[in-house]
Amino acid sequence: MSILKQLVFTPRCLICSRLGVEFCATCIKGVAPFRGKDLSEITSCFCAGEYAGWLRDALICYKNGDVRYVELLSQVLYNTLDKFLGFKNLTLIPIPSSHQKIKERGFDSVTNLCSNMIQRNKSIAMDETNLFLRRIVLDQVGLTAAQRHSNLEGAFGIRRTVNGTVVLVDDVVTTGATLNSAARILKFAGAQRVFALTLCGSPKSR
Repeated sequence: MSILKQLVFTPRCLICSRLGVEFCATCIKGVAPFRGKDLSEITSCFCAGEYAGWLRDALICYKNGDVRYVELLSQVLYNTLDKFLGFKNLTLIPIPSSHQKIKERGFDSVTNLCSNMIQRNKSIAMDETNLFLRRIVLDQVGLTAAQRHSNLEGAFGIRRTVNGTVVLVDDVVTTGATLNSAARILKFAGAQRVFALTLCGSPKSR
């Protein structure tokens, strides 16, 4: 193969452009997972990293339809879950996206990340159909804490009872209003403990 063909067909890290891999271990290790601030309905909230730098940029690209980033972002989530909770007796429950968002993107971004995590470890369970949005909610971006709480009041529904420990998964946590609202109904349905796992935490999440 010619040098030109090698350059064209050899994968590059999506973050640092290193040849040979779509994402490299060095970039992944550069992310600093942290435990977020206490939330009223959540046992503990764990974030893969801050909403900044390449993690923020990769998430934005992914949510805008670039599915090349699903492997990278799910690996970061997987590493964070392993660091803080491990994989035994956990069920992942993705925060549901609106039908409009799924239609715009062509996929459910958070559910896709959870599915990819399960492919890495079959001991992880997922229940992506139990929690659902009962009504349309406003985009949380730009809303105050009080407005976020009001926006999500009664927004989630549950189809079945819930047992044991569950992990709510979302892309970004800011005030925690979404996670609290979802956790409240999961505990009402029987969940013993509700943890949260997110890709990014904003400064308000610390």
